[in-house]
Amino acid sequence: MSESTHLKKNLGLGDVMGIALGQVIGSGIMTMTGIGIQMSGSGVTLAYIISSLLGIIAMSPIAILGGTLPTTGGLYKYTSRLLSPKIGVFWLCMFTLMQITLAMYAISFAQYLQGVLPDAPITPIAFSLLTLLFIVNLVGVKTASIINKWMVIILILSLSCFIIFGLPKVDYTVFQPETMFPAGFTGFFTAIGLVGFATGGAQFVAELGGEMKNPRRDLPIVIIGSTVLIGFFYALIAAVAVGVLPIEQVAGQPLTAVANEVLPKPVFVIFIVGGAMFALATTLNATFTWVTKSLYVATQDGVLPKKLGAVNEKFGTPHWLLTIFYIIGAVPILTNVSLNVVAQLGTSLSLIVFMFPVVAAGRLPKLYPEAYANAPIKLPPALLKTLIGISVVLLLAETYLLITDLETHYIIGSIAYVILAALFAAFSDKITGFSIKNTNILEDDI
Repeated sequence: MSESTHLKKNLGLGDVMGIALGQVIGSGIMTMTGIGIQMSGSGVTLAYIISSLLGIIAMSPIAILGGTLPTTGGLYKYTSRLLSPKIGVFWLCMFTLMQITLAMYAISFAQYLQGVLPDAPITPIAFSLLTLLFIVNLVGVKTASIINKWMVIILILSLSCFIIFGLPKVDYTVFQPETMFPAGFTGFFTAIGLVGFATGGAQFVAELGGEMKNPRRDLPIVIIGSTVLIGFFYALIAAVAVGVLPIEQVAGQPLTAVANEVLPKPVFVIFIVGGAMFALATTLNATFTWVTKSLYVATQDGVLPKKLGAVNEKFGTPHWLLTIFYIIGAVPILTNVSLNVVAQLGTSLSLIVFMFPVVAAGRLPKLYPEAYANAPIKLPPALLKTLIGISVVLLLAETYLLITDLETHYIIGSIAYVILAALFAAFSDKITGFSIKNTNILEDDI
């Protein structure tokens, strides 16, 4: 197996947009909508719109970073270079653990399949899907992106059927103040935080800057554009979800009850397979596409053994790193860990991971003045810092909403892991002997 240390630049705007859409359109819309209805009634439709707009604010510093200094493993690299190498190591520990969500997508896929084939076994199907998409991504990121684009097309068509068949049956009188805010503004804002998990995720394409043909133009377009599109698309789905059946029948329930009401039987099957199941498959596939990039950069830094970052010369993929994440995803599946445990542990760390590169964006004007002056999106330094402050507040608020939903022992376990990761990061130079000698973020240091 011939190996190199360079990844191929072969992703165009359509490829990356497909990866972003596949990442964002996932389990969230299928599972969060019913819970959002329970919290905010018909206000869930407005909650999706607001959450996508707040998501743009929260993630715009990462869009600015990606457009200014596109690079492989951007989120880790921005954190380790613009903040400090040890903070980068801590970020890497958080990032790696949160990828147990790979198992969540595969298990959820198998559970939705049971809606069509009740006797379908969860564990073998989840493991088979994980293995199939692992192999697809071993063959190459371009191959994975092409498959992802086709799955996203089918996914969007399936979800569009839900909207097209459902909108004519919506009772628009449910969109009244008393039904939009049944638990007051507290319930409504909690719902915004909750559905923000469903509308977020596009910022991970910043990991692919080194494999994109025109990243300075495409990264901001994809991160901001896909978040806007998905927010309004989800709002239409939510309008059908809350406006067809009585609210008390759909509160806390998945979309399948409403889909069964508005869709003809053949279209319902298409919705379950092409909508629910493909939503999960595209997110899993998209995650495999970008998840190795930060660890790849860490192998070049010396944080991890350099051999782990070896790239197959034929396919241009880091096969050992892909294998590591495949194992991380497979272990919860094969050991029958509860889906709730996987989801809670993964999502409770995700917003912490986003926070560090957001803060790092504040150092761009000082450390890279020339690159920032030529950036496709740039703000006066004071305005940039204000935006970052707002972003951090939004991320902290959403983190609080997610963490408070955890059971006590999961909270304690998460805190323990954070403390251990912080200690490892503090003494990482003594433990691994690493030091980042080249602090340049530009792509020529990979």
